[in-house]
Amino acid sequence: MKDVIKFLLFLAYATIIFFVPNSLILLLFFIINVIIMLFARLSFIATIRNIMGILPFIILTVVINLLLGYYIDALGVAIKLLLVCQVTFIYSQTTTVMRNCQNNRIAMYTFKNISYKPRGDSSFSMYLFIYDTYTKK
Repeated sequence: MKDVIKFLLFLAYATIIFFVPNSLILLLFFIINVIIMLFARLSFIATIRNIMGILPFIILTVVINLLLGYYIDALGVAIKLLLVCQVTFIYSQTTTVMRNCQNNRIAMYTFKNISYKPRGDSSFSMYLFIYDTYTKK
């Protein structure tokens, strides 16, 4: 259950970053990310390498936003994308694939129990297959 809460907090945290209008609050999110990295003992160099791999897509997003809007908005989107990439890297380094499968399985079973029918049952079946395949019984 701890992993499910961690997963839901990660999703909420990454979503909230995009709704924050103030740049000072974004600085607070950056500080929180750094503190989490310190507690998780993650390498700053590995984080920078990860961000460098995603940087071309962020630059493309900034260029498109510059063409369609104000430069301040484009910069804000770039900063938010960098923060979300950083927190995603932190989550991926502190969580195993098996835990992610278990979290998704619990979420899918929850949706099934409340009679939620996703469009196309393939994603639900995929999560169950991965979980059932790699779970030791």
